[in-house]
Amino acid sequence: MKLNKIIIKNFRSYYGENCFELSDGLTLVIGDNGDGKTTFFEALEWLFDTSKDNKSESNISEMRKAEMGIGDSDEVSVTMTFEHGGEKEICKRFIFEKDTNGAIRTRDFSFIGYEIVGPERHKRDGKILLESCFDTVIRRYCLFKGERELNVFDNNTALKTLVDTFSGIKQFDNLVELTTYFEQQSDNLVTKELKKDKKQEEVIKRLEFELSKVQSAISDVRHDISIKEKAVSDYETRLRVLEENQDACENLQDINARIEQKKIEQRRLMGYINLDYNAMLLDDMWILRAFPSILSEYQKKVAALSRAKRKLQKAEDERIAIERGKQEAIKEIQKLANNATPLPWNLPDKETMQEMIDDEICKVCGRPAEKGSDAYNFMVNKLNEYLDHIRKESEAVQQQEASVKPLFENTYINELHTRSIQLSGDTEQELMGLATVIADRLSFVQSRKQDLERVNKDLTEAEDAKMQLLIQTPDLTEEMLIKNFKDFKGLSDSSKRASLDLQELKHELEELEAKKQELKEQQNQIVPSNGIVRVYQRVHITLERIMKAFEAAKNRNVEEFIQTLEEQANIYLKKLNADDFRGVIKIKRTADGSARINLYSSNDTLIANPGGAQKTTMYMSVLFAISRITTLKRDEDYPLIFDAPTSSFGEFKEDIFYNIIDNIDKQCVIFTKDLLKYDRNTEKRELDFDKINQLSCSVYRIQKALGYDEEDLSTIRTITEKIK
Repeated sequence: MKLNKIIIKNFRSYYGENCFELSDGLTLVIGDNGDGKTTFFEALEWLFDTSKDNKSESNISEMRKAEMGIGDSDEVSVTMTFEHGGEKEICKRFIFEKDTNGAIRTRDFSFIGYEIVGPERHKRDGKILLESCFDTVIRRYCLFKGERELNVFDNNTALKTLVDTFSGIKQFDNLVELTTYFEQQSDNLVTKELKKDKKQEEVIKRLEFELSKVQSAISDVRHDISIKEKAVSDYETRLRVLEENQDACENLQDINARIEQKKIEQRRLMGYINLDYNAMLLDDMWILRAFPSILSEYQKKVAALSRAKRKLQKAEDERIAIERGKQEAIKEIQKLANNATPLPWNLPDKETMQEMIDDEICKVCGRPAEKGSDAYNFMVNKLNEYLDHIRKESEAVQQQEASVKPLFENTYINELHTRSIQLSGDTEQELMGLATVIADRLSFVQSRKQDLERVNKDLTEAEDAKMQLLIQTPDLTEEMLIKNFKDFKGLSDSSKRASLDLQELKHELEELEAKKQELKEQQNQIVPSNGIVRVYQRVHITLERIMKAFEAAKNRNVEEFIQTLEEQANIYLKKLNADDFRGVIKIKRTADGSARINLYSSNDTLIANPGGAQKTTMYMSVLFAISRITTLKRDEDYPLIFDAPTSSFGEFKEDIFYNIIDNIDKQCVIFTKDLLKYDRNTEKRELDFDKINQLSCSVYRIQKALGYDEEDLSTIRTITEKIK
């Protein structure tokens, strides 16, 4: 069967008549999301569906409905012309019209076929013609929507259906069933007749008893095997689901770990940012931020006040000295050069002077003052002067307390000066650094806000990645993926144990069957005294051999079919993965009679989680192999039609893949959004002609017509263009 042409008329977004001429090899239909690829695919599904007469209004073009006037009518139709023992055509259609109330009515559904012989068209029933040329079973291996549908062994009956359809095994099923029935009947007859033979009665009874025990044991073991096979099958099914989604499970774990890490970091940063810095800075720092200038002004004023006091005190001391005739005191007061004002007698204080003398260093200028040096003697004299002054002042106070009133009765100025000294040094330095501390704190908070923006962005990206992952696994919830990840090892171990138990049970069954056969042989070796019973016996032995031969032939037929399928699949796998790692396809029968397609390394190591492109080419190779076997067994070929099968491919893989498909000598139609690239000038995805021009296959471009309203479905129209 070869498709020549497909015409879609008024089917959903395909307004009016849209014609696609298909090549003998590969035909690519390129369109972006929403451009009509899936609609085209579903139009074919509607055409091939022979189960019901579907004239649903949802299949009618909204644009065509919107422009129809009262009483207007048109048709929805999908037409396919193809080669199958000559040119043929099938057309499914129905009429739709707008009634006086403006409602759309459908009528006159039809499915018509035509056989074209020369200039004549012979009308046929469309369903019958389609089934005769393209039966339902074969269509099961023809249409595939997305990568998830490529595995044809995704259910328990798939292998049996495939084998029954393409291997001719059904005849063995009937023969095995028939010969088994005859063998059982003949066995019962022989046993019944042998019991009547008095000479062999005891032997017959013993064998019958032992056979009964063995048969009972066989029945029990088979029951156990059945239970264990179901368990193994369940494990395999669950593991298959887990294996198919193992990457998703692992990715989800990584994403969740990243999300949790970002949330912890988010909380930490929020802790920094959410502190009441305004109150803290106001209470603890801002109020002192201007204090360095205040302190400086305070120190200046205190120094000036102290100087003024000393000047006044000097004048007063001079006056008193003159009065008392103490010219020596006046000379001492005036002995400084340039009439400079000396330091107060109490500076440095007694404790400081004693400390400097003990340490032999001047802690005012920082210079050493070794014992015996002028500096050291000066400090000693200064201390003695201090002590002498204290003594003299005490005496003077005592003498003059009643008669002389001090110029400064209080020590306020000295206290202010002492406070000025206390506020200088480390305290002054700390206060002067407050502005820097505040700026650093504010800069720290701003930096944490920037970190938080980055963390929030990373968190959003991680959550988006998680959402995309869950969208890509619609059959599994997040909880199921997490559980699957945790359960995988345990389930794998349980599956291995169940498989080992099953092997032991099968080994036990083999031993019991061997024992049964041994007993049967002993029974067959009994020579009946009755001639007719000997005839019955020979007939039974012959029927038993025939039955076993048919059973062996049946099993051999299945194994040969699977072997052929494997060989053909690996031929295509090699072609589809030219110059790339491909592995080896092996098809394994499971306990429940179904099959699994697996990819192995050449050292017979299972590739448990092949990449997306590897898995896709593996399944497609099996599909090509099935098609090839169909051609060999039935002398009948059929096309393969795929909707977006290469979404997991990289750009390089895509280019090679399409050319390989085109050279396989197999008609294929692939709907894809590959070979589109973003155009910065138009801000749209346009055809990548650099890649398209390297392809030898036919190419169609489908896209939405410009000028549509994003909220109005009746403005959507898919237009088609043949590129090459």
